[in-house]
Amino acid sequence: MQITVRAPASTSNLGPGFDIFGLALSLYSVFTFERSEALQISGCPEAFQNEDNLVLQGFREIFREAGQTPFPVKLHIDAEVPVARGLGSSSTCIAAGAAAANAFLGSPFAKDELFQICARFEGHPDNAAPVTFGGFTASFASDERFHALRMPLDQNWKFAVIIPDYEVRTADARRAMPKEIAVKDSVFTTSHAIAMIEALRSGSEELLAEACQDVLHEPCRRKLIKDYDSVRASAKAAGAPAFFISGSGSTMIALTKSETVAERFIELVRARHPNFAGHVLHAASDGVHVETK
Repeated sequence: MQITVRAPASTSNLGPGFDIFGLALSLYSVFTFERSEALQISGCPEAFQNEDNLVLQGFREIFREAGQTPFPVKLHIDAEVPVARGLGSSSTCIAAGAAAANAFLGSPFAKDELFQICARFEGHPDNAAPVTFGGFTASFASDERFHALRMPLDQNWKFAVIIPDYEVRTADARRAMPKEIAVKDSVFTTSHAIAMIEALRSGSEELLAEACQDVLHEPCRRKLIKDYDSVRASAKAAGAPAFFISGSGSTMIALTKSETVAERFIELVRARHPNFAGHVLHAASDGVHVETK
């Protein structure tokens, strides 16, 4: 049996929704699994061709949850989602491995159960939710369970994604965060996150421009991205109503409903930074997808 899993990239935070908002993007990695006598991994750098590969960790986690012994696989990875760039590559890999294991076992786990396992494995749900369910999600933890709310989204939004040729380590981004915040900053964050939900639902670029402001994590994390100011200036010059760091970075996203504005932003950035990758993406309505042959 051959199992092919397609899993999307995801962006998290979207400005004021720190550790809450997640959104699946139309950039995909594809993973092909076959049962094998010994582990074989191809299609990815040699450094990831071993038992520590996150795809395999997600795969084995499902077997453990099912009380079964995992078997070796031949795994081929065709990855478009870059590693350590703030586009949820860890969640993409873990969710893909989990989905493949579930298929090999006859699908004993429902989608929400797979989400619970992946979020628990990562320790947070903000990327696991959109990768599992697709679309725009708001997630939180309560009573030792993770909850993912699928939020309405205007389908005309364009996500103009800039991926620098350097990474920002999640651990460094976490350390950059303040240990305490003022009450006024808490109120600002909550109110703007609520407004962000409405802006994304209604398609209002005017509201988006006001709502997509953050005082909690971006002022700290922008210092870890050496070209942040330059890329942000290009977003403003192109006429994009909103700009934010994707996850921990280093990826940055300009958000607009205009294809012209999105493409102009990419052009301006690449003129200054030809080594940066650029994509105009849309929200992926579906999460991880499994095909069996």
